[in-house]
Amino acid sequence: MAYYFDSTYGLTGGYFTSWGSVDTVTFAADPISGSRTQRPNSSGYIVEATYTPFGKADSWLAPWANLRLGLQYTGYTKFNGAKLNYDGSGRNASDNNTLFLFAWLAF
Repeated sequence: MAYYFDSTYGLTGGYFTSWGSVDTVTFAADPISGSRTQRPNSSGYIVEATYTPFGKADSWLAPWANLRLGLQYTGYTKFNGAKLNYDGSGRNASDNNTLFLFAWLAF
């Protein structure tokens, strides 16, 4: 789902999920990247807000000045098969949540 206002402000959101079979070698219990359930099952959401200051057709130096600034948040509701204590060492899926600030330039 995405919404853009006035070719300048944007808000995007989405849900993701991945799953797979039990794999005792690749997904063995291990701190941080392991899985106590031995499954790759993960899910969560991504929300992104963007600002494109030169997004309009009549903007300064259009169409050559292309800049987008954004902030993206990824939240995990499940990671490597579990919501809580997914690695057998006490880490929760939400411990992998990330905040990403970016500047995008194209010419």
